[in-house]
Amino acid sequence: MKKLIALLALTAASGIALAQSSSPSTPKSAAPSSTQQPTAQTPGTPNQSGPGGTTSQLPEAQPTGKRQPQAKTQEEFKAYQDVTAKPDPASMEQAADAFVKQFPDTELKGAVYQNLMLQYQGANNSDKTVEIGRKTIQMDPDNAVALVTVASVLANRTRETDLDKEERLAEAKKDANHAIELMSSGAGVPANVPAANAEAFKNTINSMAYASLGQAEFVSNNFAAAEQSLRKATGYAGIQPDPISWFQLALTFDREQKYSDAATAASKCVEVAGTHPVKSYCQQELERAQKAAANPPAAKPATPAATTTPAPTTPK
Repeated sequence: MKKLIALLALTAASGIALAQSSSPSTPKSAAPSSTQQPTAQTPGTPNQSGPGGTTSQLPEAQPTGKRQPQAKTQEEFKAYQDVTAKPDPASMEQAADAFVKQFPDTELKGAVYQNLMLQYQGANNSDKTVEIGRKTIQMDPDNAVALVTVASVLANRTRETDLDKEERLAEAKKDANHAIELMSSGAGVPANVPAANAEAFKNTINSMAYASLGQAEFVSNNFAAAEQSLRKATGYAGIQPDPISWFQLALTFDREQKYSDAATAASKCVEVAGTHPVKSYCQQELERAQKAAANPPAAKPATPAATTTPAPTTPK
């Protein structure tokens, strides 16, 4: 998930500067910087460049889909900037609520709360991430970033013993599937994503959505369905590989007693994990799967080293 979240955080400041510099005189209508969606950079690529390896140029951007919300007045835009400048999620939430109360008809409700959602995600506060993500979706039902963020947190934070497991997983699946539908139609790609980067944006959203579906099926012990979704999640080209998805795919293969496949997926996880905390889990699963592949158990397979995905952490 962090491959998209980190990019949105990085593009926030540059977007505000562009919005200000594009209007030397006070405009009648000002476009928000918007951390609502990426602006000039391709999601999911470590060097922030386009699918072909070249840095995208904002002046060449062409509208690709969903219209960007706009502030109606300079006062509204300035208030929006003040909200996004808050130093921590708690103060930003207070400012966001005040902003929406002051401008009840603003188009920027979704942008304000999406930014707040990402701040809580960056602070690794899953409960608040889901709470604010739901509020974002209520205000902007076709917000693909909010949809995959909520779906991912719900799927990864739900356990088999949770009393509300079915409700949480149903919500995760609904949000993930809607994000996939939006990417298929092109309606969920924001207009400020350059046309050259639209495919990478779609692939990133789709990868996160299918990863959420796979995790949700895994928690429900539907391993065949989990495998199908996780294969899709890890199969998109031109985006940053997600070690969590590879780890979950390895565990899914393990539960299906496909030990050679489990070892291959775990090895890929180790390869792409870098300094991510999941790397140690992947290494354990790799060793376990290799032993099981060499000496398949005659009866019920042993419990994998880790049967649930470790809680996502925010990279430094």
